[in-house]
Amino acid sequence: MVNINYDLRYVAFLDLMGFRNMVDQSTIDADILNTINQALDYTGYVQYNNYHGTFSLVELGKQVTSFSDSVVISYNASMPGGGFYVLIDIVHICINLLGLGIPVRGGVTVGKLIHTERKCFGPAMVRAYLMESQKAKFPRVLIDSEVMKHDLENPGAANTVEYEADYLSQIVQKDAIDNYYFLDYLKQDEEFDEFESYIDYMLGIKEFIIRKLSIYQLSTHKEDEEIYMKYVWLKNYYREYPKVCVNLQTDVR
Repeated sequence: MVNINYDLRYVAFLDLMGFRNMVDQSTIDADILNTINQALDYTGYVQYNNYHGTFSLVELGKQVTSFSDSVVISYNASMPGGGFYVLIDIVHICINLLGLGIPVRGGVTVGKLIHTERKCFGPAMVRAYLMESQKAKFPRVLIDSEVMKHDLENPGAANTVEYEADYLSQIVQKDAIDNYYFLDYLKQDEEFDEFESYIDYMLGIKEFIIRKLSIYQLSTHKEDEEIYMKYVWLKNYYREYPKVCVNLQTDVR
């Protein structure tokens, strides 16, 4: 029998929010069925590209697993700047899936993990999953403070600790609701090819949020009330960026 050992890895567990309800509705709504198909094509591509694409990062320690409505990404924690890299990966996933009409909820931590193309398990995976399922609540990706601490102890090869801290501060913020750190993906206009593309994207997200709020606002079902509050959180997060001149104005309870 071959002896194996856990690696110390950054790991992100991501969940496509509202996926179950979308699947239920997809039997009678062709648009929702198409959205699900596009989203799973995208997450499947993220996994495929890591192992078989031109810019595969497996040699740098990146691993990706996509299954049903979940995505797991991990990096070797000894890789310089690995914490920042995994967060940037998640930024792109959040941006792309929200653009398709599916918000992302998740958790990111660092710890013991075994992750290959065929399997993924370990205490860090369990912790990231519990962060997503029990703490995130809203369409946000929570960041364990240990991720930032460990990344600052292993900054990017060309970075000082100060530079690495500055980079992290630009993609992570603290939620005033509960003081949890979460990924600030809507702020990342530099991840778009052009600023005009970012403006167009944010306008589209504005319309998406308004549409979802109007759907759930008047419902008296408890489950719909919970979903409504998730979109209220997303609305409030969106409104933190007035520089794009697309402030969300809509009546809410």
